[in-house]
Amino acid sequence: MAILVKTAAELEIMRHSGKILQAAQTAMKKALVPGISLKEINTIAEDVIRTAGGKPGFLGFHGFPATICGMINSEVVHGIPDDRKLKKGDLVSVDCGVIWKNLFSDAAFSVIIGGEETHPERAKFSKTVRSALLSGCDAARAGNHIGDIGHAIETVVRRGGYSICKEYTGHGLGYEMHEEPYIFNYGRPGHGAKLRAGMTIAIEPIIAAGRPTCKILKDGWTVVTADGHDSCQWEHCGVVTETGLEIFA
Repeated sequence: MAILVKTAAELEIMRHSGKILQAAQTAMKKALVPGISLKEINTIAEDVIRTAGGKPGFLGFHGFPATICGMINSEVVHGIPDDRKLKKGDLVSVDCGVIWKNLFSDAAFSVIIGGEETHPERAKFSKTVRSALLSGCDAARAGNHIGDIGHAIETVVRRGGYSICKEYTGHGLGYEMHEEPYIFNYGRPGHGAKLRAGMTIAIEPIIAAGRPTCKILKDGWTVVTADGHDSCQWEHCGVVTETGLEIFA
């Protein structure tokens, strides 16, 4: 599949899709307190998205049964929201997508339930992953390469003492949730596909606090770290520009 550069009209649609997703994220962050469940968070996200006229991007995608992917502590990706009550100190990552006029947005954030002071070690981990994401976004400049993004992310992650779950990557997006190119969270500067202004991508560091080996649970979706250590995910989507990623969500 060719790497697609979006038109000005398509970019405006994707910006609006991102605004809907940002509104859903804001509502979820406010609701993520001790005692709430990810199933309840899922309902909040879907209500915001549908009220704004969008469609949940994840619901039904390859059969996925929810609007969000919600991960707690050692869960890495593709967590199905359930009735478990969140506790103070839990590290929760929430990934969500929106479709607006047939174009996707896709972003993820992480929070420490009850505030960062409830678990400073997890807070440091989450801050490091977010810093790696922002470093990758800065490297998403026209004329750079996919490897420059991955190298920027990897440098921050390794400096923090964490591990990259290499089988899970960022990606292009637009009319499909996953388009070319894959955006690896590791790489060599100057290697991989060349970035052009107008390419729309999702940069998505998925990081383990311990070893990066993962396994899939019996539900066929939820991925966890094999050693039981924490995992954390942050993600922005946007368009490549001459100065870095213009973030949509």
